[in-house]
This record gives sequence, C-alpha cells and structure tokens, in this order.
Amino acid sequence: MLLDVLLFLVGICLLVGGAWLLVTGGARIAGLLGVHPVVVGLTVVAWGTSAPELFVCLVAALRGSSDLMLGNVIGSNLANLGLILGLAALLRPVTVEPFLRRLEVPLLLAATVLFAALAWDFSLSRIDGIALLLVFGMFMIVTLRSATAGGDRARSAPCPDASLAGRKGILFNAVLVVLGVGGLTGSGHLIVSSALNLAAFFGVSEALIGLTMVAVGTSLPELATTIVASVRKEGDIALGNIVGSNLFNLLAVAGPVALIRPLSGPPDLRSHQLPGMILLTLLVPIGVAGRACVGRGWGLDLLLFYAGVLIWWLSTGV
Repeated sequence: MLLDVLLFLVGICLLVGGAWLLVTGGARIAGLLGVHPVVVGLTVVAWGTSAPELFVCLVAALRGSSDLMLGNVIGSNLANLGLILGLAALLRPVTVEPFLRRLEVPLLLAATVLFAALAWDFSLSRIDGIALLLVFGMFMIVTLRSATAGGDRARSAPCPDASLAGRKGILFNAVLVVLGVGGLTGSGHLIVSSALNLAAFFGVSEALIGLTMVAVGTSLPELATTIVASVRKEGDIALGNIVGSNLFNLLAVAGPVALIRPLSGPPDLRSHQLPGMILLTLLVPIGVAGRACVGRGWGLDLLLFYAGVLIWWLSTGV
C-alpha cells in the first residue's frame, strides 16, 4: 500500500512537471512564430492545463477502467469549481469580465448539460464522442472570434527571425514539448496503476478514487495557475482558467477518449455523480450574474458545496 501511495505521488509530480513543460514549450514556440497571445491562451495554455486529465483518462479507458475515467472528468470539474475557484475567491475577489459572463460561463453550463444528457444512459459511445468534439470545435471558433474582436484585433507580426538562434529556440522548446508529453504519458500509467491498487486495498470503487484522489491530483495545474492569478490580482484569469479547463474536460477530454474506446458508467452515475456536477456548475452563472466581481462569500459557498457533495458521495458509498 505504501508503495502505491509513493507511486501515486511520483505520478502526480511527473504529471505537473509534464504539463509545465508542455505549456512552456508550446507557448514559447507560438511566441517565436508570432501567434496571437489570445490564441496561445485559448489553445496551448488551456489544453496544457487539461492535458493531465486527458492522459490519465486515456490510460484508464484503454485499460478498461471506465469508472475511473468518468470519475476523473466529473471529479476534476467539481474540484476546479468548488475547491480551486472557491479558494481563489477566498484569497481575493474574482473579477468577472463581461466576455466570460456573456459567453464562456453559459457555454460551460450548456456543455455540462450536454455531457450529462449523453452519459445519462450510463455510457458514452463513439457517436457521443464525435458530438462532444464537434461542440468543442464550435466552441473554439466562437471563442477565438469573440476574443480577437475589437481591441484585440491587432495580431503579432510573424516572427522575422529566421536566424540560427531563432531555429535553435524553436528546436529547444520542441524538445520541451516532447518531454512534457512523455512525462504526462508515464505519469498517467503510474497514477492509474497505483489508483486501482489503492481502490482494491481500501475496498472502495474505482469511481470514488477517480472522483477524489485522481481528480484533485490532475487538477493541480489549474490550482497553481488560479491561485497565482488570484494573488497577482488577475481575477479574470482565475475565472477564465477554471471555466476553460472545465470546458476542455467535458468536450476535449471525454470526447476523444470515448471516440477511441466507448465507455460505460457506474450505477450511481445518474443518481450521484452527474447531479452533483450539474448543481455545482449552476452556482457559477448564479454567482456571476450582473456582477463585476465575486468575493469571499461566494468562494465560501463553493467550498461548502464541494465539501457537501463529497460527504454525500462518501456517505452513500459511491
């Protein structure tokens, strides 16, 4: 058991390190190529912080652990909203940009309802995976167009540096990306293997391990990004990171995994897991409606609701 705990912790460290290498290398390559910063934020950084969930879910699905995979997606979204966003709001009031309130928060609620509707029959088929990916594609198109409109239209000029130094910079950061993907892949195997062994040791379901330990572990990149943004008084980044990450989890993580291997859910998926995710997600549009910022009271509500959901799941033996 102690060895599995150690392997789980090592896997989490590799996971965070791999995500950091992936985001750092990808963002630097985009900068060297003159890609617009908004595009970098909505693609490289957002995908990078959701890469841990993707790799862990993919490994779990390929090993036939659908309960662990679905538990990770649902649990990560709950941890992002209840634990991470709640802590950020407690540290400092979170700024609510009109762009987030008008577009991304409603999209998150719609994506949550869509995911729950597709998984309501205790499964995610390849058709469901295609549907989630199509919605994700439309979300990216709408978000990028809205984010680059108006004052954000000015784009960075293509990088004119075709010198040896410029090529070396791209090559070096490409190596970082490859190392990051390697770290994420290896950590995914470690985390899934140790999590399954811990579930067997404690006599609990794979779903519960996915909803708690694995979910919080794979949400560490979001935790670091959000807390740093809150401390730096960049509350709009804090909220945008969480909303974007949850959208990626529902659409760009569950979608590809279901497309590669259809998934079946546990018996309590419809009675506990999906309702808990929907109810906590509903607190976001309710909390930000008509407000320029949300404060510690809302953050405390999120934390208490998250704790309540976990207690509900644990007490009913999810």
